[in-house]
Amino acid sequence: MRFRRGNPALLTATLNHKQGLMTSRKLRQAFQAALDMEPIMDAAAGHYLLYRLDPGLWPPEQVFQHSKAGAVLYNEKDKAKARRLLKEAGYTGQPVRWLTTNEAPHHYKSALVAKQQLEDVGFKIDLQVLNFATLQQNLSRPELFDVISTWHGFSVSSPALSNWVDCLSPYSGWWCLEEKERLLAELARETDTRKRKGIIDRVQTLFYEDVGQIRFGDLFQLSVVRKELRGEFRSEPFTFFWNAWLEKK
Repeated sequence: MRFRRGNPALLTATLNHKQGLMTSRKLRQAFQAALDMEPIMDAAAGHYLLYRLDPGLWPPEQVFQHSKAGAVLYNEKDKAKARRLLKEAGYTGQPVRWLTTNEAPHHYKSALVAKQQLEDVGFKIDLQVLNFATLQQNLSRPELFDVISTWHGFSVSSPALSNWVDCLSPYSGWWCLEEKERLLAELARETDTRKRKGIIDRVQTLFYEDVGQIRFGDLFQLSVVRKELRGEFRSEPFTFFWNAWLEKK
C-alpha cells in the first residue's frame, strides 16, 4: 500500500460573538493566550506527521493567500498573561459552555486538552459532549453555547467568501467587526495579487487581535491506496480516479 497526506483542514474552537461570555474581548484574549497548541494538536491527530502548527487562516498550500500576520498572538501559551486578562475582564468563574462531540475524535480530544489548559489559568469549562448531528444543529443556536468545536475544510474559493471570517456565519461565531467587513468587501473587488495579500494580512491581524475564533492548527487526513494503483488520481480536496488504473501482476 501507499500512503499520502491529504490537504489540510483548519481545526478550531468557534467563539460565540453574538451573546454570552465570549462577547467580552478581554475574555477571548485570555482564552487565546492560555493555549499551548502542540499538545492540543498532538491529541487531535495522534501523530506529528498528521498536524501542523501555523497561524495562517489560509494554508501554505494556497501560496497567494497564506499569511504569517498576527503570528505573535498564535500559540502564545502565556499563562501569566491569560490570568491578567481574566482579572481585567472581571471574570468570576462563570461556566464557559463548550459543545463538542466524541463522534469526531479530533474535536473531543482537542477540547479535552484545551479544557485542562484553560482551567489551569482560572477558567471554569463546562464541556458538553453531544452526538455529531446535535452539535451541528446547535451551531446555529447562539443561546446554547459560548464555545463550539469546529473545523474548516480546504477551500478553493476566494478568502473573501470563507465562512470562518463571515459575519453572518455561525462557523465564524458571528464574528462581526466594521474594519474586517470593509476589508473583505475590498478583497472581493481587488484583482492585484500584491494588494490582495496586503488585505489578507490585515484581516488576519484583526483575527488575532480581536480573537475571531481559536485556531488550533492544521489537521491532515491520511489517504491509503493499493500499490497496484497507477495514474494521476487524487483524493483531496475532491476524490477522483480519472486516468487511473490497476497494474496487473
